[in-house]
Amino acid sequence: MIRAILFDKDGTLTDFRATWEAWMPGMLSDLARETGADVAALARVVGYDPDAGRILPDGLFVTATNAQTVAALAGPSGWPRDRMAAWMEHRTRAVEQVPVTDAGAYLAALRERGYTLGVLTNGSQEEAVAHLDRLGASPHLERIIGFDSGWGAKPEAGGALEFARHVGCDPAEVALVGDGLTDMGAARLAGMIPVAVLTGTLPAERLEPLAEVVLDDIRDLPAWLEARATA
Repeated sequence: MIRAILFDKDGTLTDFRATWEAWMPGMLSDLARETGADVAALARVVGYDPDAGRILPDGLFVTATNAQTVAALAGPSGWPRDRMAAWMEHRTRAVEQVPVTDAGAYLAALRERGYTLGVLTNGSQEEAVAHLDRLGASPHLERIIGFDSGWGAKPEAGGALEFARHVGCDPAEVALVGDGLTDMGAARLAGMIPVAVLTGTLPAERLEPLAEVVLDDIRDLPAWLEARATA
């Protein structure tokens, strides 16, 4: 039986493309202007196609932690990592998140059904808290874990296992819901139930081999949970 649900943030509670593709061109343009770097080179580093206005499904910005993205951008920008980290953290924390649904009401309804909830992200913990606070999600979450919280980054299992320990659940009683291969990998390594959603950058056929189920988005999760519990 599923007792707890651990959500990814970007691409799961929020629509990845609607959120970050609106933000990416301005970020790259500003960074190029401030550093003198070539904007096309910066776009290649993060995995962004400026002609199509699309973030590449397997690009660095999708798969990497904040720290890995910062390290990759530091090279072509000419800035040291600490300066780049501070610049990027300010920009990413301020981005307007596009929620898949009203996060506060959605999570409150899951809590009323008895589920313990958390978030595990490859963004920083501070960034995640800032975004989740603005979405009205934080009051309903027992734990918010970032790549820098001390248990590693997805697809490593450390953060997922820490959540299970913190809330007193066996990992097999936790559904890990995410939009990416790193989410599915972390779920499987932790012994959790991998649930995929299509509000990120990957199509269903990329997620199906690793997921117990692929849902259009988190709004389909409550019905699936009910059907699974009564099967």
